[in-house]
Amino acid sequence: MELLLGFLSSFFILLFGLYKGIYIGFCVFTSLLIFTLIALRQGHSFRDIRRRALNSAKKSLVVIRVFILIGLVTASWLTAGTIPAIVYYALRIMNPRLFVLFSFITSCLVSYMLGTSLGTASTIGIVLIIMARTGDINLNLVGGAILGGCYFGDRCSPMSSSANLISNLTGTKFYPMLKNFRRTTLMPLIISILIYFLFSINNPLNTAESTILDDLSNYFTINFIVLLPAVVMLILSIFQINVRKSMFLSAVMGSIIALTIQRVELMSLARNLIFGFSLDDSNPLSSILRGGGLLSMIKPGIVIFISCAMVGVLEEMGIFEKTYQVFKGVKSRSQLFKATAISSFISAAFGGNQSIAVVMVNSIMEKIYQRLEVDNYQLATDISNTAIVISPMIPWNIANFVIANNLGLNPALIVPYAFYLFILPIYNYIHLAKSERNS
Repeated sequence: MELLLGFLSSFFILLFGLYKGIYIGFCVFTSLLIFTLIALRQGHSFRDIRRRALNSAKKSLVVIRVFILIGLVTASWLTAGTIPAIVYYALRIMNPRLFVLFSFITSCLVSYMLGTSLGTASTIGIVLIIMARTGDINLNLVGGAILGGCYFGDRCSPMSSSANLISNLTGTKFYPMLKNFRRTTLMPLIISILIYFLFSINNPLNTAESTILDDLSNYFTINFIVLLPAVVMLILSIFQINVRKSMFLSAVMGSIIALTIQRVELMSLARNLIFGFSLDDSNPLSSILRGGGLLSMIKPGIVIFISCAMVGVLEEMGIFEKTYQVFKGVKSRSQLFKATAISSFISAAFGGNQSIAVVMVNSIMEKIYQRLEVDNYQLATDISNTAIVISPMIPWNIANFVIANNLGLNPALIVPYAFYLFILPIYNYIHLAKSERNS
């Protein structure tokens, strides 16, 4: 009973935090305290609880180092004009009659480049939704296309913090793991493109008038040279160079271009790398192009650290052992995937955070995969195909709420149009079930 009250309390604290705009780290830390008190009441010693929590939290340190590099890369790309150039060239080739499809594909490409759903939504996502507002088009449809596209790169980009977290938790090599992610997403991506194409035919953008292209070319030097930091990152990932080395080299390349091509002063570059890129409020691009920086990744890093510590406390109480018993009857590969999806939905709904969902699902399902002799690469792929895309389906989850808030849309109303998020887990479950029948 105490445990149920603990989960319910954590759930309502999270909802309250979202409603009031409170930093989620405070909410997660409060949940950690709640479960620590419950563990103490159950007779667990504080020493054991602390040891388990710290051991679990240490798993996040590798990911936090990647987080810091992501902040540096994003800031350097913004300062170098790399991200503005990506937005500029994407908008130049846009066909207003296929605007919905364009919104999805562009969000996919930008999220793959940046490796972050929130970064994608706050750059190209805002540009697209501004154009949609002036074009007499279904905003929820466009919002759903952007939401789905944001999580294409969030799960399979070499810059993705989520992918790095999964790799670290499951003990899998990063690039071979990503190869599995991409293989399982190909057909869902094609199906999603076809669906958005059909929706685009009946929902054209009536006007595409905007000053964004002029503003970008006026403030930044736009040419193919400024795209080099992204090209370097892609080439190094193809050759499977260590992701941290790749990010560092890309950030160095971005910094050099910022100094030489964009003529940014050294102190301004240093400030952007630490505090994040920003423009003067009078600049028409100030609300679109911002973010990145070393300090910007501290908050999500803290959330990951606390989330892992909380999972350690739950492990000390034997929560995951009890959950293991619930799924004891799972025997086939498709049933295993379904159990992972169910665990993902519950974790994402109660945890309210994609990172918590990933950490909890790994802890819940790891032993079941071992019992059925399913390797960790398949565990990592299943987590990617469930927890990563199920989290943004839940309106109160950070993975959805923050993006919808950035776009100025209702988080619940854009979910039905985020087809990629639904198709990915459904397709992979059907594929597994069909393979079992044919074997």
